[in-house]
Amino acid sequence: MPTKKDRTVLLIEDHETTRVTLSGIVEGEGCRVTSVASAGAAREKLREEEFDLVITDLRLPDGDGMALLEEAKRLSPGTPVILVTGHGSEETAVQAMKKGAFNYLAKPIDLHRMRAEIESSMRWRQMQLERAELEQELVTRRRGDSEVIGVSPAIQAIKEKVRQIGPTHATVLLTGESGVGKEVVAGAIQAASDRAGKPFVKVNVAALPRDLLESELFGHERGAFTSAHRMRKGRFELADGGTMFLDEIAECPPEVQVKLLRVLQEQIFERVGGAETIRTDVRLICATNRDLKQAMAEKTFREDLYFRINVIQIAIPPLRERREDIDVLVPHFLRGHAIQENLPAPKTFSDDCLVLLKRYRWPGNVRELKNAVEHACLLSREDVIQPAALPEEVLAGAGAPVPASGARSAGEAAPADALMMTLDMPMDEVEKKFITAVYDKCGRNKTIASKQLGIGLKTLYRKLQKFGVE
Repeated sequence: MPTKKDRTVLLIEDHETTRVTLSGIVEGEGCRVTSVASAGAAREKLREEEFDLVITDLRLPDGDGMALLEEAKRLSPGTPVILVTGHGSEETAVQAMKKGAFNYLAKPIDLHRMRAEIESSMRWRQMQLERAELEQELVTRRRGDSEVIGVSPAIQAIKEKVRQIGPTHATVLLTGESGVGKEVVAGAIQAASDRAGKPFVKVNVAALPRDLLESELFGHERGAFTSAHRMRKGRFELADGGTMFLDEIAECPPEVQVKLLRVLQEQIFERVGGAETIRTDVRLICATNRDLKQAMAEKTFREDLYFRINVIQIAIPPLRERREDIDVLVPHFLRGHAIQENLPAPKTFSDDCLVLLKRYRWPGNVRELKNAVEHACLLSREDVIQPAALPEEVLAGAGAPVPASGARSAGEAAPADALMMTLDMPMDEVEKKFITAVYDKCGRNKTIASKQLGIGLKTLYRKLQKFGVE
């Protein structure tokens, strides 16, 4: 449970005398109280800060406690809400409890009852925090796909190297274009190590805002920055005893590179805003689709960190250089789709389809192939998939005729339709349509799409998250 000095309570009461009295009672329990007189002011506070407890009158001059309850549960589902009701409104309060209120107190308030409810709600709050932390830890333990699929000599060599280095504690650097399967190889290394079953924490450096990356990796103390309302463990603490996979390591800013180097050298760090030295035992696997030697020459990546993470390097070739792997990757993705959609049996590709798949260059690599297989499965009404069900860019890139718009499957809009815009359309919608169309055209390869759009990779990540594309 948060210590009493860390407990935060939002009190909403429009009668000044009652508000002052209740504030004194709550502060007497050692809590830090923020008191307001209206629902509007309460909503502003709820958007600015996360509280451990909300106490609100049921009737307010600019609204009612019921609506405020719903707002509080939406903004902070883990925060308990206690309603204060006047005489004869207990039935309404019971209805509010069905909507998520923790409990209610009838006026005149019994001081012993109020203290007991505060204590009880704080215990419930702590249970929610511990449950959320446990769920986060459980997520980090999911190993994902740890099987490297392929029959090409390059993939066989990678499998052998994984078997050799898996049982060691060596730091590994995975290189290759976006979508080649670096995360899968990282999972295979984890599965082949004595850390299998321990936490496997995956962080995409480019997907996190620059100002939050340090906090995400190393955690922060309460009050370290404006929105740091409580202590939070970072990924390195959650990965203790296991493996950390840092994807797109080249995007790591210099100030975070310094802390990474220290963790690798000494296995210690401090949370943001903290003085306590924390020790951790983590094996680091890094990945990049950029040339780190060029980044060092441009002074954007530290040489000492490069040599620390590059103890073992595994270069994963693009799919166009190992087309024979398509023969085993396609059935693998077909089986995965059948399991995901609860199909009685996987679909298959016709020989003509397989010829086209091997002819295409796959700029998005294995990730694009997986998307193409799923696309074809969803659009094909037959168990044997024909070329017309393949994505248009695959057909065009393989030199096959692209079906006319009238021959497209029902429900699938032509690319031109996807970009139809009107003068009264909001700018966000215009931007969403354009970015999504380019992203799809590039086989959902973020690196290629960002270059086509002329925006940075991190900017593209934020746009895709904002628009709900990923």
